[in-house]
Amino acid sequence: MTAVMTPATSLDCHAHVAPDVTSKQLESLGEVHVLAVTRTLKEAARVARRRDSKLTWGLGVHPGSSEAQSQYDPREFRYLLPRFALVGEIGLDRRGSRTRQHEILSDVLAACADQPVLLSLHSTGRVREVLDVMATYPHPGFILHWFLASAEEVAHAAALGAYFSVNTAMSDEAISQMPRDRVLPETDFPAKSVRARVPGATAALEDRLATLWGTDAAGARAELWRNMKALATRSGAVERLSSSLTGVLMQV
Repeated sequence: MTAVMTPATSLDCHAHVAPDVTSKQLESLGEVHVLAVTRTLKEAARVARRRDSKLTWGLGVHPGSSEAQSQYDPREFRYLLPRFALVGEIGLDRRGSRTRQHEILSDVLAACADQPVLLSLHSTGRVREVLDVMATYPHPGFILHWFLASAEEVAHAAALGAYFSVNTAMSDEAISQMPRDRVLPETDFPAKSVRARVPGATAALEDRLATLWGTDAAGARAELWRNMKALATRSGAVERLSSSLTGVLMQV
């Protein structure tokens, strides 16, 4: 029997990192890999050519950002898209124009239809609408970030193929509704309620999941990485991921 290896690297599937973060600051994070979402196309353009071993940068249009919504350009999005393995943060939010958010999310998902990417989706206040859009524009790389929904909506999302990035600000009940083989860790740094002091600080979450899943922290981490590997493979995003990240995925 092949031994199961637990990576020394912690995984964070949704965090906000400043586009001018320095190499020294990243080194201070320790053994981590972070999916670093952006809020605007302007921010994404600043990081498009960065190659940081501890980060996978995202191409984002945050639905709760008036700047992101007003400045969205479909041509610029499509120009930037081939440079990214991650699209996020995108989605719908209770703040702002429902019509404009739907226009942008529909355009983003149409552009991503045949692209080997992961997609980190925001759904605050508009869960059912996000699920409807996902059904209209299916993709194998969906990750629902901080998904607060009913058990029925979680089941619907899972049926659409979604994965779920969870954090310590979520209740045990909310996390337990999600299929164990679809759960991924996040901090949503710098979200205060998660209490992660830096991106990648998911040890407390691993402990929570270990208790919920009847294993230990090492077992929980290994399972989270296996989930990430499955998602990266099925979405095709593994083709665009950095060698540092794929190196960890090969261990699990």
